[in-house]
This record gives sequence, C-alpha cells and structure tokens, in this order.
Amino acid sequence: MKCIVCLAFLVVNLLLRPSVSAQSVNVAINVDAATAGYRVNEDFVGFSMEQYTLSTGRWGVLGSFWKGGTNGNNRLKNLLANISNRSVIRLGGFTADDRMVWQNTTRGSSTNVRATYQDDTDKFFTFLSEIGWKGIYTINLPNNTPANAVSEATYIMNKYSAQLHSISLGNEPYLYAGVFRSTAYTPDSCLIKDYLPMYDAIKAANSAIPISGLDCGARKYYGAMNQRWNDVYTSYLNNSGSNRPLAALNVHSYGLGNNATTLSRDAAADTLLNFNNAPLTFKASLLPYVTQLAQTKKVSLRFSETSSAATGTADTTNVSHTYVSALWALNYLYELAASGVSGVNFHSSGSSVYSAIDWGASSTVASYRVAPIYYGLLAFVDGAKNGRLLTVTPTTSARNPRASYFATSSDDGKTIKITLLNKDVTNTINAGITIPGVSIRTASYQTLLSQAGRYGYAADTYYASAQVATSGLFTKGTPTALTLPNSSSLAITVAPMSAVVITLETSSRTMYTVKPGSWNDPSIWSGNRVPNSSDILQVNHTVTVPANTNVYALRIIYSASNQLQLGSNAKLLLAL
Repeated sequence: MKCIVCLAFLVVNLLLRPSVSAQSVNVAINVDAATAGYRVNEDFVGFSMEQYTLSTGRWGVLGSFWKGGTNGNNRLKNLLANISNRSVIRLGGFTADDRMVWQNTTRGSSTNVRATYQDDTDKFFTFLSEIGWKGIYTINLPNNTPANAVSEATYIMNKYSAQLHSISLGNEPYLYAGVFRSTAYTPDSCLIKDYLPMYDAIKAANSAIPISGLDCGARKYYGAMNQRWNDVYTSYLNNSGSNRPLAALNVHSYGLGNNATTLSRDAAADTLLNFNNAPLTFKASLLPYVTQLAQTKKVSLRFSETSSAATGTADTTNVSHTYVSALWALNYLYELAASGVSGVNFHSSGSSVYSAIDWGASSTVASYRVAPIYYGLLAFVDGAKNGRLLTVTPTTSARNPRASYFATSSDDGKTIKITLLNKDVTNTINAGITIPGVSIRTASYQTLLSQAGRYGYAADTYYASAQVATSGLFTKGTPTALTLPNSSSLAITVAPMSAVVITLETSSRTMYTVKPGSWNDPSIWSGNRVPNSSDILQVNHTVTVPANTNVYALRIIYSASNQLQLGSNAKLLLAL
C-alpha cells in the first residue's frame, strides 16, 4: 500500500530553488480509515551491531560490550526499550567473517579478540533475555568449517532458543572475491559450494535451528550483480518448493551507499530527501525486486542491515550524522512497511557517525550515544508501531519527493495516527485532513524538528519536545492539542524541515466474535448484538452470512485462519 503523496508540479520547481521566497502550500489529504492494511509489529524496528562486539568493548580491545558497566548497560537497555519491548538485534557485519571464529570452550584467560567463546555468546543472549528481544546471530562462513558451525549453532540453540530469531551464515559474500576467496568468486560456482554444506550440516544436527540469509548488500543499488547473488541463493533456499527452508530473506541497504563522503553536503542531503527519485534507484529497482523475490519464495523479508550511509566521517561534508538522516529514516521506514517488509535493523559499527546508537571512541561502553537518526526512529514507532497502514490520498497526483504523508490505525480503530513530513527547506505546508466515516473525539500532535536546521546534530534534535536523558530514557513532552472544525476533519501547519505525528482518538466501536456461527446471531458477537455500519469487527472465528442478505460494518479485521463465508447473493457492505 503506497502512501507517498506529492504537491503540484509548480510547487516542485519552487521547492528545488532555494532562492525563491518561502511560501505556504495548501494540501488537502483524505485518509481511508475503513480499509486497514499491513500491520507494523512490535519487532519492526531493531538494530544491527558488528559481530566483534561479542569479544570487544571497542575496536581491537578486549571488553564486555553486552555486559558493560552498570550505567552503560542500563543506558543501552533504555535506549532499546524506547523503541520496542521485543524486537531484534542482529550481530554480523564484515567482522563476522573477518575475525570471529567459534571456540567451543570458555574464554578463561584468553585475550584473543578475533575469536568467539561460549561465554561471549552467553553475554549477548543473556542481555537479550533481560530486555525481551531476539537475536540474528551470524556464523563465520569463509574462515570456518561445517563441523565448527554446527558446534556454534547447536550451542546457541540448546541454551537460547527462546532468544534466537535465526542464524545467518556469512555476510555480504559478493565482497569475498579477492579478500577471502579468489577474484573469480561467484554465487553459482563458488558461494553455493561454501554455503550448502554448512547449512545442511546444521540442519542435520537439529532441523529446528532457524537459518536466515543471505545478508547481501545493496551498495551498488541492487544492480544485476546483487540480483544474481540473491536469485542463485533463493533458488536453493526458500519456502516454496525447496527442502531447505529459510527463516527470513535478509538484505542490506544504505541510503547513500558509499557516497557519504564523496558527495557535497547539499547533494548528499538532496539524495536522502529525494530518495524516491534519481540518482538512487531504491524505489524503482531494489525494493520491488526484493519484495517480489520474497513473495515468490514465500519468505519474510527483513532489512537486516541498513542506515543512511555505509561509511562516513564526522566532517563538514557528511550528512549521515545530521538531522537530515532523521527525516530520511522516518520516510524510509514507512516505505518499507508499505511494501510488506517484516523488519528493519539499523546498523552500528561502533563509532561511525551514521549509527543510530554507538559507543564512540571511549574505552568503555558507559555512554552510548544517539545520533539524530535515532529521533527519526522514535517518531516512526510513535506513529506506526502496532498500527495498520491506511491509504492516504492527496488532492493532486503530481510528484513531489519533498513531502510525504502516512497514516495508521490501531487494531480496534479507536486510535488513528497521521504522520506528515515536510522535507522542503523553505516552504510551509498547510494540510487539511479529512477522514470520512470516522468521528474524532480528540486530536493532538508531536513534532520532529531540529533547532539548527537540516544539518543540526543530536544536541539540536528533538522529538515530542524532548531528548534522550542521561539514563537513556525518553519521555515525550505534552502534545499540542488541535481544535477540530468538525468530527471528521482537522487542519495543521507543518513547518519546513519538520514532521508531525498526529494522534486522533475516535468514537469508533469495536466488537469481536466469541464463537463461530451466523452473522445474524447476536450471541457470536462480544456486544451481543448484530453489527452495524459504525462497528469495527474482529473476526476470530468462521462466520457465515446467510444467502440473499446484506450485512454491514465500518471495517473488518481477520485473525489468522478465520474467514467470512458469504452465502449465495449475500453482500458485506463496508461504510465509507
């Protein structure tokens, strides 16, 4: 379901010419609350860390990242809890293949930071159990043996199956050529010969061990090279006719690729803010390709490693550590959700400026830092987590990548969230929003903004009038109330380079089935009455509609494996 909307062609020209004086652009937006789509679950936004954090507190220094100091550990836990109570941390990255090889024993007095010991993994999975999250754990592929991989995978599965999302074998194998393997390394003649023996050995030891992959990157924007790696891989591993099931198709993508330090600051900012268009081909190439591939192979799709940039330094030409990345992340997450992606993991290599969370250059891990992009994640989870995407339609079909609009509804339809992004540097958006068929009781909003403009740093960035506290906790400020002109519409002004998340509490009524039966039997409904056109219905059982009967609802939500069976000439009419 696509919710990107745009302004008129004339406005596009104005927005892209900074010399033009600021204007106010009026936009009328219609939100369809009667038809809910994809649900953004609790585990949608997660994080990715380098595999070396198992043995080090920072690059090359033996430490205890996942155990940490008391203060640092609590701060990290709070930073994660702000995002979700149960999501996914992926351990991987280049260090998974470059340095981390399993030793089936405890570390003892060893100071080898290029090895993984049992108690190193214990720290990670114990940490996950304490916060209720799960882990995608990468096992070294090029510098390993099937027998050693079996030892590592079974150790984790036997002790930590409740905390294990999946095992991934290797990381970005298209980079192996000339590094771990010969320059002739290809997916069909080389990778599969490496990969399948390890996969098969793990499954032979315990078929219940979930394996995901291929963790192939998109740094070349998924041209023919990357498509070939994934095509070959999923021809052997998939859930559609293959005897090698795949827990998830893991892909990587970075908004700027490796261009974070080669583009000028303004060019990089425009690339992120206009990521739907050239010069990137994200919407035109990568996203349709991987989503279709996952659907064809009946595999869930997860962006297991992603961020604004794959590389970067904190110099004046870099935007990946500035407020621009927060707006990009907010827009990006909605795009992925609208395409049916199951989850997204924002990557950190430790002290890189593109990281949503990193631990800087300190020799300890007691002061985990957040970048502006983290505030974009906070705005997204506030507007979308545990909500179902709604269709948003503007008054014009002209394309303007500088404005994006999204909406979600709670399962019971009583709360609607609307997120409006104004990515223009100068122009204000005056949005008039209409939601037919919904009676709004209250309306309020929170704002994502930078007090220093698009290149502001974390210290300048706020969501909901608040910042992350020293403890790592984030507490939203009091929302701003909106005056409603009537019960089904509202108006709001969105300042340049800001986003608002509007919360609407509605008078929608919800009922659910308590047993299977006929629609017209009041006893099958929680309200002990036959539904009408103002009801949102949760169908938890099989419900039949008698022949030649019209039945009514505002919206219907179906639980898994349950359905509505229509008799001859029967009709279900949803209120619009």
